[in-house]
Amino acid sequence: MNMRRLLTLVGAATVGVAATAVGTPMAALAAPAAPKSWSVARAADDVHQINVAWKAVADADHYVVDVLADDVETVISVPSTSLSYAVAAPNQCTTYKIKVGAADAAGNTALTSNWTLKPLAPGYVSGMVTGREDDGTTATASWKTPSSPGYSPVTGYHVVFTRTADNVVLVDTTSLDTSFRYENIDASKTYSLSLTAINDFGSCLTAKASMSAFKPSNPTDLVVQRRADTPGTVEVVWTAPTTGPAPTYYLVNYGESKITGSLKVDASATSGTLKLDTAKSWIIEVKAYNANGGSGAATGSVPIWTAQVPVATPTPAPTASTPATDASSPAPDPTQTTTTTTVSSGADRTPPTITTTLSAKPSGGWFKTPVTVHFTCTDEGGVAKCPDDITADKDGLLQRFSGTAVDTAGNTTTTTLMLSVDQIAPTISATVIGTKNAAGWYTSAPTIHYTCADNLALATCPADTPVTLNAIAQKVTGTAADKGGNTATATVTLNIDQAAPVIKATIIGEPNADGWYKIAPTVHFTCTDVGSGIADCPADRVLNMDNSGRKVVGTATDVAGNTATATVELNLDQARPVITASIIGDANDKGWYKSAPTVHFTCTDDGGSGIASCPADSTVLTDGVGQAVTGTTFDAAGNSATTTVKVSVDQTAPVITATVSGDANADGWYKTAPTVHFTCTDDGGAGIADCPADVPVTADTAAKLILGTAVDAAGNTATASATVNVDQTAPAITAAIVGDATTDGWFKKAPTVHFTCTDTGSGLATCPSDATVTQDGANQRVTGTAVDKAGNATTAGVTVSVDLVGPQIKATVDGTKNDAGWYTAAPTVKFTCTDDGSAVATCPADVTVTTEGAQISVPGIATDKAGNSTTTTVSLNVDKTAPVTTILGAASGTAYGAEATPAVSCRTTDTGSGIATDATITHTTNDKGLHTILCAGGVDKAGNKAAPVTVTYTVEPTVAWLIQLTHQYLPTASAASLKDFDTTLNKHQFLIYIAKVLLSSIGKKPALTQAQSTTLIYWAFVLNKKF
Repeated sequence: MNMRRLLTLVGAATVGVAATAVGTPMAALAAPAAPKSWSVARAADDVHQINVAWKAVADADHYVVDVLADDVETVISVPSTSLSYAVAAPNQCTTYKIKVGAADAAGNTALTSNWTLKPLAPGYVSGMVTGREDDGTTATASWKTPSSPGYSPVTGYHVVFTRTADNVVLVDTTSLDTSFRYENIDASKTYSLSLTAINDFGSCLTAKASMSAFKPSNPTDLVVQRRADTPGTVEVVWTAPTTGPAPTYYLVNYGESKITGSLKVDASATSGTLKLDTAKSWIIEVKAYNANGGSGAATGSVPIWTAQVPVATPTPAPTASTPATDASSPAPDPTQTTTTTTVSSGADRTPPTITTTLSAKPSGGWFKTPVTVHFTCTDEGGVAKCPDDITADKDGLLQRFSGTAVDTAGNTTTTTLMLSVDQIAPTISATVIGTKNAAGWYTSAPTIHYTCADNLALATCPADTPVTLNAIAQKVTGTAADKGGNTATATVTLNIDQAAPVIKATIIGEPNADGWYKIAPTVHFTCTDVGSGIADCPADRVLNMDNSGRKVVGTATDVAGNTATATVELNLDQARPVITASIIGDANDKGWYKSAPTVHFTCTDDGGSGIASCPADSTVLTDGVGQAVTGTTFDAAGNSATTTVKVSVDQTAPVITATVSGDANADGWYKTAPTVHFTCTDDGGAGIADCPADVPVTADTAAKLILGTAVDAAGNTATASATVNVDQTAPAITAAIVGDATTDGWFKKAPTVHFTCTDTGSGLATCPSDATVTQDGANQRVTGTAVDKAGNATTAGVTVSVDLVGPQIKATVDGTKNDAGWYTAAPTVKFTCTDDGSAVATCPADVTVTTEGAQISVPGIATDKAGNSTTTTVSLNVDKTAPVTTILGAASGTAYGAEATPAVSCRTTDTGSGIATDATITHTTNDKGLHTILCAGGVDKAGNKAAPVTVTYTVEPTVAWLIQLTHQYLPTASAASLKDFDTTLNKHQFLIYIAKVLLSSIGKKPALTQAQSTTLIYWAFVLNKKF
């Protein structure tokens, strides 16, 4: 099987504890009998529970309930004291197969057959047919009820009709209708229809269909051949499409290896002629067109013209090519077209027949795995050449695969298939549209945008998904699918908090009746957040500054960055007015201003009475050092305060020049580190404070700009620069092996050595191409050298061990068989393994065949250290059991009446090799009626002999039987005469009876023959002795 079943062995006494094993079948060697009268049914009150019950089995140590849920198998061990078990069945789409077994203490188990319960929900609808009407502007569809309708009747069909180009959903409805119709669609567009059956338990599977643009169907029956009299003229004939819209014209396309020319043909014609060079082979294709586009192509080919008639013309190799077709359009199912050529003379001018078969069926016109094209050729005169199989293992849309059959007369027929292959899953990436903070939180709903791509034909890509739920570590997944059925997923994890935190402010302190504090109060903040949590809450604030109407604002911030504020207002008066002087301008660390500064005075009164006067700003326009500027302020109460500042001013910039020392080549590159030197002077008042030191450029770099800035004591600056290119470092190269090696380091498929080169200086000049190692051998060295544009070089290499050939294995049988090929004693199969490459890793042990039967298969697998494997199998006939002989028709020791003498025969049976010689019968009797039957000599085909069998029984007559025999021998006797015979026998007067018989057997016309009278007299004597 290609699926992996998980077998879970559940202990009966331990609930919830399980151990797992893979695909282990249960033996049934000496197991008790399987349970009888067992039943499986869903519970009446809960259909998601399956009740299993059975009757007790003698000698059972425990019972086994085997549940196969789709492809997952669970085996439960149940104590022998229990005769029922409840199976949980939560999935409405799962098929359950259940069987019950009785097991002994060793685990040998006998199981019942499977009891199958179908899914609760319906499966695929069946027979869905789609089409178009009204010149392609009306979409239609019909379907049948699902073959698996589920546990309750279907309650509706969910239909979604979508325009493919922009993924706009035109219809999304649910009803019990089994047909669909939608008008006024665009005949040139492609649409998709998805259909899901629903019942009370939900749905499982969705059927999907694509409605291509309303274009003509493919032309068929393409015939392409050169005229015998004018081989440069090629006749092209086809049959118009029989389904779909009518074409308005055809294009006959032609070319050598690809299409290079076209001939337009009106729709009323289905043929055309081309002038094609006889010394070249040509490919031909015909497409039908209407206003909505073109059909697929009917394809053929024209070989090079050969004037003579060959006896057997070699067939051109099957070919595969890819036409320039839009991969975004749906791939049609594979179609086959043929072309023929005929010889110009000879008795056989009928082309051969060539057909194709595919190793796999497409889905929606696409193959997800490589597909093999097999050619079959026939011809009444004989086939000279038939193409080999072609494998389509390259991805591409409508790839052309052709093969040519040649008959013995030289006639040819070429067939062409158009196949679409996509083995690579699409790519999908998810991008979050939104702003998150450094902690990774979004404060407004982000949108997930998906970007999808496919190497050929993308089918679906998820729409943008807004995420509005506040939560941590939310996972959002989108799935992309291509038209080949391959899928890929992308997942993002989000933290979202859109709610602000809560903050509350309280004042700790005692105000007076007018609301003034005379002792510094404290403002305390309390913060809470139910989302991402509080990141920052304001600390307590002690207010020491006098002020009136002072507002204190606190801001709480959560981890997501949301904020909330709380404000309190208060009045405080403790201090005199204050004056401060600030210089408006930028001074350096030495106190110099390089532009005229302004001294600004700020006056405040923290006591609350307010400022009466405050000095105006004063601008210092003259250069100088330590210039004093003084200002005085007064409050309304007459309190004053004075402050003084000193200012040093220099507004003239210094002068700087840059020179480079070192040798550059003609391209401007330095091979050794150059040095940039700066020269600085200052004509202002402050003097040079800083001149750049020499800058050696020791690192590899391209177009490196070296800047130097001169600064005077006032902070005025001047800049000079130089540009240099330096490369002193060789490039870097690494070698990596692309392929899967075993633990022993061997590759069983040709690996590729890939080189990666980088250079941070002048750039790469050369980097080695990939090298594929196709030669078997151990420790093969593969190296490559990278060179940069400066001529620096570096070499890297790897060692590779390759073994592409599997080991050899040979099986021999140790034992004796007879001429019929049978062993009567257990033979032993011995395996011998060799390997010329990586050496043998495993070789099968000897296998003693203890079972009996015909064509017993004994396989053996050898593996080498590279992971290659080879299998061999021998078939044996083993029969160690002798045949059995039985006697039919008589039971030993039984007494039979003369009227019921048994018909005795011998029967020989054998369950192994079969009977070679049947047993023969020997039958002896004595004068007392004792019969002895001997059956002996039975032999089977393996040479086993059956034991002889003996049966003895007796035959005795009765009076009633002798009366009946007398009547039989005297059919013409009178009733009185017969009554006389009857009376004599019933009275046991046998001697008188014998005398009457003798009288009836003499005379001219005796009533009894001599043989009849002898028989009657004999049995009368026997009865006389008995009575």
